[in-house]
Amino acid sequence: METGMAGVKTNRATADGRDRLSNLPDCLLHVILSRLGSRQAVQTCVLSRRWPHLWCAVTCIDIDSADFSTQEGGHQVSPRAKEEALARLEDFADNLLLRRGLEPPLDALLLRVHGAGPRGDTNMGRWVRRGLKMSPAALDVSGGDGYPINLAFLCSSVSVSGGGAGRLTRLRLDNVLLHRDFEDLLGLGGLPVLQDLEIINAVIVSGIWRIASDTLTSLAVVDASCHHHSRCSVDIAAPRLASLRLDFPLARLSSVHFNIIVDGRASLAEASVRLLEDDGDDPDDNISDLCFLLKSLSSVTSLHLSGFQETKQMLLQEVLDHVACSWTSVLSFPNLTSLVLEDCDLGDNLQTLWSFLHTTPAISRLLLNSCEVRLFLH
Repeated sequence: METGMAGVKTNRATADGRDRLSNLPDCLLHVILSRLGSRQAVQTCVLSRRWPHLWCAVTCIDIDSADFSTQEGGHQVSPRAKEEALARLEDFADNLLLRRGLEPPLDALLLRVHGAGPRGDTNMGRWVRRGLKMSPAALDVSGGDGYPINLAFLCSSVSVSGGGAGRLTRLRLDNVLLHRDFEDLLGLGGLPVLQDLEIINAVIVSGIWRIASDTLTSLAVVDASCHHHSRCSVDIAAPRLASLRLDFPLARLSSVHFNIIVDGRASLAEASVRLLEDDGDDPDDNISDLCFLLKSLSSVTSLHLSGFQETKQMLLQEVLDHVACSWTSVLSFPNLTSLVLEDCDLGDNLQTLWSFLHTTPAISRLLLNSCEVRLFLH
């Protein structure tokens, strides 16, 4: 009986309407608010008398144009509604970045702006410039809806911010235009502690684009293309690079050539090459480029290959049999201990797999994921 009464009292105590969340220390509330989108974090100011200014000290700013969209149920949004949503986004972002103080430094600044058109370039430049003054450790910039964000503002933003990029260790760029000034930003030490760089759906403007950094340890380039369907080369020179990920349609290698520059200080240990769905071009002329790319990864200890199958217009056996893979030097991975083959065609009776394993004398771990094999019984 006493136990039952105690239980009743406990239930009443937890349902008495008191604001127990506000009893938490500010530091813990800041962590909670930092896990919300910025619009939701600001809206918490109405929850309590103690909360109006808590959002000003969050360590993550996440501004997403989707939070201001009026689109519902897949219906087409009128031009006027789009303009009103963009105006609300601009007012919110400008006020947030002006009112949030420079301290404490940001853990992350995330800016996702879709469907803004040319105004997106101006807005993004202004918001990145203000955000960098808060010394973020990570910056995530994303454009969308077929209009890539012009990244020409980033170089000037770093200089105007007065060293605000000095804490930036992670940079993610999605659907952006990459100019030579970004190459200069990397090569001239504008990002002195950058370790993790991820570039997705980027359009490269210059003919030869160089990723050169003495601090970079992880690099991902996903579905990059050249401006106006021209040809371009991506030179990767990062002596401390330990992890490399390249995702591309094979036909794209005829226009985007990857050149991995290896020197005596090279530390590349882990690499991933994923073939994406091709866009209709004949990829046969690009097998030699693919062979040279794989040869440049010969020193890695861990390799992940994905998408080498007939539906992607490239079988792994075709690569192994191509003359370019035996020209000047045979394709070999003498240091490779871990191999992952995903979504690959392993040939008749695993013949392709056995052929590839002959290039990996030190292999100790093999993982096959969603691969195709044709077994014939004799």
